[in-house]
Amino acid sequence: MTGRDAEAPLRTRVAAPRRPGALLVLSVVLVVAWLAVFELARVLDYQPHASLWFPPVAVTLATFMVLGWRGAPAIASACVLATLLSFYRTSGHPVVPGRAVLGYALLFTAQQFCVWGGLAWLLRLVGRGVSSSSLPRVVTCFILGGGVASLLSACLGGAGLAVTGAIDLPSMLAQLIPWAIGDYAGLLALGPLAIVGVLRLAEWLQIVPQPGIPRLSGMVAPAGSVSAYLVKLALLLGVTLVVMALAAALPRQPAVVFALFVVVVIQLWIVHTHGMLQALVAIAAFSLLIAVATPLLRLEAQALALQFAMISLAANSYFGLAVPGLYADNTRLRHALVRDPVTAALSRTGFLEQVLNDLQVAAQDPRPLAVIVADMDNLKAINDQFGHAAGDAALRAFVKRCRRCLRPGQLLGRRGGDEFALYLPLTTPERAQGLIDALRGALAKPGDDDGFATALSASFGLALCHRRDLDAEALEELLERADAEMYADKRQRRAVAVR
Repeated sequence: MTGRDAEAPLRTRVAAPRRPGALLVLSVVLVVAWLAVFELARVLDYQPHASLWFPPVAVTLATFMVLGWRGAPAIASACVLATLLSFYRTSGHPVVPGRAVLGYALLFTAQQFCVWGGLAWLLRLVGRGVSSSSLPRVVTCFILGGGVASLLSACLGGAGLAVTGAIDLPSMLAQLIPWAIGDYAGLLALGPLAIVGVLRLAEWLQIVPQPGIPRLSGMVAPAGSVSAYLVKLALLLGVTLVVMALAAALPRQPAVVFALFVVVVIQLWIVHTHGMLQALVAIAAFSLLIAVATPLLRLEAQALALQFAMISLAANSYFGLAVPGLYADNTRLRHALVRDPVTAALSRTGFLEQVLNDLQVAAQDPRPLAVIVADMDNLKAINDQFGHAAGDAALRAFVKRCRRCLRPGQLLGRRGGDEFALYLPLTTPERAQGLIDALRGALAKPGDDDGFATALSASFGLALCHRRDLDAEALEELLERADAEMYADKRQRRAVAVR
């Protein structure tokens, strides 16, 4: 789901760390981080074994995403320590027999490995070779796969508690959905941000990450300022706190909490005007505020709605992250459609489209216009004698020299091969003929910046009409007339050359 901002190609294999002890250092950091967020989740439990969110799953996913099975010792250590802390927290006496505690620690570790390690493997598999334009596919896999993984995690975790005697079967069944939603909220709120953090730390320690982590380095990031981001983030958190305070003040109006969905709009504003990291930080800040404020404001009865707000904001944000990249892709595709790749002149499609747009704007204008068709001389000879690279250079020089003669509003497009078309709005026959003479002179004079040191020449055909008489069909007919005039000019010039 995430990647560092600096461009870095994906490796095809896992290499040993370059710094001695780097993997051990990273493992210790991961264990500490896992236990820290585990304690945070425990403090925010709104019922036994059910928290508003469960951030440790985000750390587990990030570890397996970045390190693969090299991260297994860190996760196993964290799971065992967390289990021991949970069961021996009060007065040092086990709640269940010691063997059961150890058994649950092993089951809990296996659950984390199978569920979240499996999801990490799936995301890397989907993410191999994925660019920013394919981000929605990875986001969809993350959101849907995360939901399934959260439900599976709750089932396995609840079964482990029941098997070890920590809870009875009815309690286990009652806690499945709250457990799953808490895992899912923690995953969506912190998963991608955790992957960014672990990935950057691993690369700082010169530990090569697993292949297949989708990189967002090619994603177009809007250039919003830091001050503007802080204002929007403050607005997002402020609105969240106001809505939650109102919900606490009006306990008989449970619908008040649904006003939090206004915050989704503010978050999408951040997503579309700032970079990926800023959006992830905003998601985490929003989720943390809800998780902390809920017990303080005694909104445990609204836990499900608050969790849904967290999940909704995160999911919308991840899909929204792809929008700037999609806009850029559309712009590139649009440019490829309307621009000739060799000369950067308008393509045939782009030329016709822009001419028709101009005609539509001034449909009733009675003033005349002109269309010129130009056929460049000797392109085949240049290609045959010097190669296609020289031919392309000649075409580019042709366009540059022609453009020096054009005024604003006049269009130049490549129809194909060595043939070009010019659109001259508000042009009398005299001015059009004068432009043809100017074009002949410009083509004969090599420019310092056109990349072709030889004189060029062309045959020209001119056709005129009034704007109000021109539509798509009439434009094609006008171009055909100009084309016929161009061939007449070509025959005349050849006849003169023979003499």
